[in-house]
Amino acid sequence: MRILPTILLSLLAAGAVTLATFLAIDGNLARVTGWYRFEPGMPLFSKENLSQLKEVCWMRIQDLHDVIVCAKDEQGTWWIVRPFKDRLAPEVADAVFAFTAQAKLVDTLPLNNVTRNNMREFGVETSPYHITLKRPQGKDSLTTVARYTLGSSSPWLADAGDGQSLLPTTYLRTNFYGRDKRIHVVSGNILSIFKDGLEALRDPYPFRFDPDLLRHITISSPDSEAGDLKIQRISTESPWTIVSPVITGADDDQVYKLVQSLQNLKATRVEDAVEVTLPEKPLYTITLQGEWGNKSYILNIYDTFTQNGDDQKYCHAIINDRPVVFTLLAEPRIRHVGSYARLIKAVCELPVLPGKALAQIRMAREQTTVSAIPMTLTSLRSMKFTELDAADVSRFSLRSTHGSGAMRMLLIPGDEDSKVPDNWMVASATTRFEKAEDETITNFLKGMSQIPVEEVVADAAPGADMSALLAEYKLNTPDYILSIMPRPCVVRATLFGHDLPMVKDRSARTYLISRIINPETGRRTWYGTEMGANSIYRLSPKFTRKLSLRLENWKSRNLLHFNVSAVRRITLDYQKAPLVLDYEYMSETWSGTLNGKDITPRINPNRAAFYLRRLQDLKVSQWLDEADEEALAALQNPAFRVKIDLEVTDYSDVESTVIEQDEQAGMITDTPEGMLQETGSDADILRSLVSMTRKTRPESRTIEIAPASYNSDTPFFYGRLVETGQLFILPYEIANSLAGDFLEM
Repeated sequence: MRILPTILLSLLAAGAVTLATFLAIDGNLARVTGWYRFEPGMPLFSKENLSQLKEVCWMRIQDLHDVIVCAKDEQGTWWIVRPFKDRLAPEVADAVFAFTAQAKLVDTLPLNNVTRNNMREFGVETSPYHITLKRPQGKDSLTTVARYTLGSSSPWLADAGDGQSLLPTTYLRTNFYGRDKRIHVVSGNILSIFKDGLEALRDPYPFRFDPDLLRHITISSPDSEAGDLKIQRISTESPWTIVSPVITGADDDQVYKLVQSLQNLKATRVEDAVEVTLPEKPLYTITLQGEWGNKSYILNIYDTFTQNGDDQKYCHAIINDRPVVFTLLAEPRIRHVGSYARLIKAVCELPVLPGKALAQIRMAREQTTVSAIPMTLTSLRSMKFTELDAADVSRFSLRSTHGSGAMRMLLIPGDEDSKVPDNWMVASATTRFEKAEDETITNFLKGMSQIPVEEVVADAAPGADMSALLAEYKLNTPDYILSIMPRPCVVRATLFGHDLPMVKDRSARTYLISRIINPETGRRTWYGTEMGANSIYRLSPKFTRKLSLRLENWKSRNLLHFNVSAVRRITLDYQKAPLVLDYEYMSETWSGTLNGKDITPRINPNRAAFYLRRLQDLKVSQWLDEADEEALAALQNPAFRVKIDLEVTDYSDVESTVIEQDEQAGMITDTPEGMLQETGSDADILRSLVSMTRKTRPESRTIEIAPASYNSDTPFFYGRLVETGQLFILPYEIANSLAGDFLEM
């Protein structure tokens, strides 16, 4: 009688072992029961299985003809390990896992309604895709997390759950829950990724990198005599620079095109490396390095070839981190279109869609070709004389080695909170700083940064002696030496929880510019280079015509330079009894005399105030040389004079302080290196001095006006600022308005 309990216990133990085995393999009891209760809206797999998807490290995809087995490495990259090793396209892995996690049951087809005649419609037997996902269990074993067979697309649409969007659906069968032969309709559809076969699931993009972390690009060619082309940048925000075979700025737009082309480079075919015979030497070798670790991406591109019956040009390529050979388009795809086909194509391309949408469709059909990738020095170098930010300049100087003087420009920063604008000051080697014409300075700096050079005439290797090249283009004794000092670069950093300012040292940049005149044609050609650089440029005359060592071409065209608060008297002399107007700024009242008689009641204060503002804004159309004979002759008998008596605050010590600093900085020394040095903030010094209580002193501004002594289609007036002797030209309308009319009739 004791044998019966023993037999029962043995059967129970065997059943438990069998049950445990199935649980280890499939992770569910439905394998034992042979059935799983599906209800509409339920996820295809249980929450326990879905929570384990992130642990999946093995995947098999199989159709009627092929099978690929994939495994995930420690970095999270999926690799095809059978039939030959290669990287799986990340989009494929993402699509499979997203479908597995999000697929929900829409409907189940009754088994008794499914016959052999309509089985082809569902595709689960005639065109299936079997997908199996496994995760680690134990040290050397795997357990299945999900397994299903995809069929054809279903005609139904499923609710996405938001009450608005609809999702495509797919016929599906799964034996993960036992011997369940039913066909289900589930939400989601990833059949498009299998449309070109399982071999097309290999990653067609040779490069997978973060462009923001890219720091170095090297392009090599065995046939290049100049050596490797090397481009680098310090950080994501810094510009690209060419460091070999010459040191020069890079065209950021072209480098961006290079990086985007490499990212978008897509193979038309991916083959096992052992199946393809490659030439001995590549046509190009592209090496990418960045802040993604010590790993470098090295792509070798080989000579072009054509295939039998196809005149399209291709080329092979290999990359160092994948044991495969890519077939790339070497040139744009050749399209043979007959006359009727062209007509049909033209009709089909009529702009029925919005222009932007149509452009996106056309661009999607295009594929990056090797011939379209900029990979030469000529295509990647910057064709600008200097990569200068006009808003970044704090001062600059212009001088000549021929002893014809020097010009110095200094920026006095304004105060944005007080709405005080920036002001440029200008001085020659023999004059003090005075107000410069802001528009002239701005146009000059923009010309430096925006106008491209016409040609790069010579390059020298990094570190090579430039003496011979400089002498050839007369840059050893240049006509102009331009030195530019950028503003101090204030960088803020967070250290140990504290926000601290960090000032980065920025040195001056010096440019040499010379002019060579062809003795036969008389044509002038301008050449330039940056001191310490390795390239010589032929410059555009659009820029060189802005160069001038004449003070009158830089200083402000504002004639009188006064504040309304400093005005005490205006005198108008028409070669007869003068009109004298006295002004009280605080009360804004006017009084005056004409021929010694009081005419205060006759003064129109609005007209007088308008005239005062006109004098304050008065601008000359052109400054003249102080020895201009025609102007001096005309002004021997001026038509009238305008004199302004001022009471100004004495800021002479401020100006002397700034000038003393500039002299200490070496701005008037004879060496280009000593022209500019950053020694501190002039703006802070000026503000501190201006805030003190100051004395006042009387000053006068007197201008004499005379019409031009010859007939002209555009009549104008000569003028002279009596106190300085400066000569100028005023347009006829402006000069005529200086006569003024202040009195009530």
